[in-house]
Amino acid sequence: MNMTDEFLRLMRTQREIALATSADNTPHVRIVNFIYVPEEGRIYFATFADNAKVSEIAANPAVSFTTIPHDGGTTHVRAIGTAAQSTRSIFDLADAFAAKIPGYGETIDAAGDALILYEIVFRTAAVTVDMEHSGTVCL
Repeated sequence: MNMTDEFLRLMRTQREIALATSADNTPHVRIVNFIYVPEEGRIYFATFADNAKVSEIAANPAVSFTTIPHDGGTTHVRAIGTAAQSTRSIFDLADAFAAKIPGYGETIDAAGDALILYEIVFRTAAVTVDMEHSGTVCL
């Protein structure tokens, strides 16, 4: 089993991550929709400017995440990386978000001007397919 292929499949098909941030030595986790752009090796997610994760990432850009399977299984990707506000806007990636996440196009249409786009850069990821198949991929 090729773990890089599995990584790319999971990043393409899983729609949400549990994103962990930490500020003032206090961890915070929340579920966010994401897209992965393989050519760039980065995850993108959007949030509103008044969301707590904005100040948490400003205080400490180190984050970790795990993808969330919705098929009843446990197949997932985990990684540690750095988050930062993107130089791109949600409108730059609107088609990719809308293609992956049902209803996200309507969210962008209704609230896109209020959304801030963030990106997560990471160099390795742990991939778990099942009890017998797991490994680390380098990006």
